Amino acid sequence: MSTFSGLNTTSKALAAAQRAMEVTGQNIANANTTGYTRQRVELTSAAITETGRNARRDVPGSGVDVVGIDRVTDAFVDATRRQDVALSAEAGTASTIWTTVEGSLGEPGSGSLTSRLTDMYNSWGDLSNAQGSDAVTAARATVIARSQAVADTLSTVDGQLQGQWFGLKDQIGALAVEVNETAARIAELNTSIVSAKVQGSSANELMDKRDQFVSRLAELTGAHVVQRDLGTVDVYIGNATLVSGAIAETFSVTGAGVTFQQVKGGTGEQVGVQIGKTTVAPASGKLKALLEGVNSTLPGVARRLDEVATTIADQVNANYAGGTTPFFSATPADPSSRGPASSLKVLVTGTSDAEFQDSSAGSVDRASAKAIARLPETDGSPSKVWRGSVTAIATASQAAENRAAMAADVALKSDAARESVSGVSIDEEMTNLVAFQHAYAAAARVFTAIDEALDILINRTGA
Repeated sequence: MSTFSGLNTTSKALAAAQRAMEVTGQNIANANTTGYTRQRVELTSAAITETGRNARRDVPGSGVDVVGIDRVTDAFVDATRRQDVALSAEAGTASTIWTTVEGSLGEPGSGSLTSRLTDMYNSWGDLSNAQGSDAVTAARATVIARSQAVADTLSTVDGQLQGQWFGLKDQIGALAVEVNETAARIAELNTSIVSAKVQGSSANELMDKRDQFVSRLAELTGAHVVQRDLGTVDVYIGNATLVSGAIAETFSVTGAGVTFQQVKGGTGEQVGVQIGKTTVAPASGKLKALLEGVNSTLPGVARRLDEVATTIADQVNANYAGGTTPFFSATPADPSSRGPASSLKVLVTGTSDAEFQDSSAGSVDRASAKAIARLPETDGSPSKVWRGSVTAIATASQAAENRAAMAADVALKSDAARESVSGVSIDEEMTNLVAFQHAYAAAARVFTAIDEALDILINRTGA
């Protein structure tokens, strides 16, 4: 091996140190860039090129070769982070839905259904004790007003639940649009990554962008990925393929024409999603929580509200006028668009003896008023049914909030784990920069030493 080979070895060392400093500078420049993955120069010692009978054993290697620039990642850590972020998004969305439902009830409060029911039964008690025509007339008017207030409160809460249901349904549609856009970008980046790899250039930044879209898709749908050749990924939701290489399938919402009453009625009609023609069920993510809110949570609360409305009508009617004349009506004129909660109304509008029948026939014993005033004390009364419903909703809301807080903590830990592997540490990069700078300076000194030796050999030997 000649002295000129030493120059070649040294030039490789200079090039390797220079490339390492460039990569370190790239890391430092992107220390605060969201989604950036730390890069590292992969170096390997170059093999000796001398072979055959005349090969010498007392020579060094051929220097260093730059193999490539790798992204510092851990597939397991990345997959765990995507899963934890999806679970956190699901739990957070579910908690928001339950909190909104609980807020729409207004419990406890002066305008809540519990308060309205108490006022209504108290008014029946006042009527049962009223003496004199003026007092009776005033008590009957109060009964009608407070009973109608109960009906109005039920209708208001039911209307709020319907409004929330349509809001969640709209969110699902908006998420479907975002999922399609994100899937298309992943497919495009897969194509760009393959092109870069084939041409021999670095695709690291393209892969960083692609992984950000994958993470967003996981947050929305709980999607998982499978690594393929040349750095591409396939994306799955459930068992259906959303992205395969350069191809992105269509993600759509089913049941666009389904109504709130149909879902609440349990007719089998529900809102769902599909990829192509395949129905899928997201394993986690924001979309799963929204689908559960639309198909289960809100319809379930609305059914409880309908149950209370029906119970109020049935129990009051059974005790009013001996059960011969209804006081309430909870039958919707159009069951396809309204339920008992939004249809409850007071049928009695007048306070005369002919219109308001609160006593046994031929007497003024106020028997009906007394019986209705005692309803809250009976098993299965509307007040007890509703209190049980409110307690169950509050418990579910608190549980959802606890799950959301726990899932958020886990997601933060997963983010920290990912940062510890793939994130940029300024201190570490500064240390590397100094080391590579010294390596470059040392290689340059070797270059100078060889140059001086050659100068002596060529220009001064024999002088």
